[in-house]
Amino acid sequence: MKKHREKTDKENKTNWHRLWGLMVAPLFEKLKCEVTVEFDLSLKVQRLDMVVVTKLEDEPINFDDVNLDYYQGFENLNEHNLISFKSFNESFNQTAIEEFYGHFTNYKKMRNLEDKEEKINLYAVTHHLPEKLFGKYKGTEFLECISENRIYDFKILTPVRFIVTNNFDHPILGLFSNKTEQIVKSTERLKQDGWLLKKVSSYLNELYNHYSLEGVSMPYTHEMFLKDHFPPEFHAQFMLGQEKGEQKGLQKGEEKGIQKGELIGSITALQKILKCKSTTKKELRAKSIEELKAMLKELEKQIK
Repeated sequence: MKKHREKTDKENKTNWHRLWGLMVAPLFEKLKCEVTVEFDLSLKVQRLDMVVVTKLEDEPINFDDVNLDYYQGFENLNEHNLISFKSFNESFNQTAIEEFYGHFTNYKKMRNLEDKEEKINLYAVTHHLPEKLFGKYKGTEFLECISENRIYDFKILTPVRFIVTNNFDHPILGLFSNKTEQIVKSTERLKQDGWLLKKVSSYLNELYNHYSLEGVSMPYTHEMFLKDHFPPEFHAQFMLGQEKGEQKGLQKGEEKGIQKGELIGSITALQKILKCKSTTKKELRAKSIEELKAMLKELEKQIK
């Protein structure tokens, strides 16, 4: 029983990190960066949450067409940027920082950057302020506060920029807060910016399921899910049925629609993780539920 629980906890942690990576990636892709989620650093499975490679040699990053608070803490992106993430049920402690430095060393070797450390930045995105780690360095030159309780530069060995996401209504980072009020604020921000919602909508239902397991109320309804995943006419029919009290006739179609949407979301996510040829959502919607289930089964085999 204990072994099973440990395995489940490990898988849940992995899922949180993968989901975080997939939802944050569009932010850096918007800046025309190359993003790799769960970057494999060794022959034995050892993954870094995210690697962001800019194209500074071609042209500087342009933040002009995006809200700057989306990138708070990331304004100083380098050519290579390694990002480690800790969710609300984890802490960035001494062990975590040592592991991060290990990833940094492996990355330098893999990319032949051992004599070009100045081209690499390290970022730690964490829900909790790492008070224990920072404690001994407060008031010294080794810890610089850029923004109180939000951004810190930790200058031991290779500098690490810490970005604390607790009480942060960032449209993506805030969704991983484990606090309903904060999730609501972030959801509102996300809805204001259509381009970002379109990029991450397929993962929102998965996030909802994660929170259901944690006992947290996620403000993402079936109605929102239908609106994000299906053509306008489907959503309009559903709303019309609600207004007239004729939902019985649509109930079966709604259930099938939700099931189909969940399958499409899972297939899309796995295709991104496996970096295989992606099937468009239009093509996926044209398939039957049985065909989608078969596709998902094949993808799950590959990821195992």
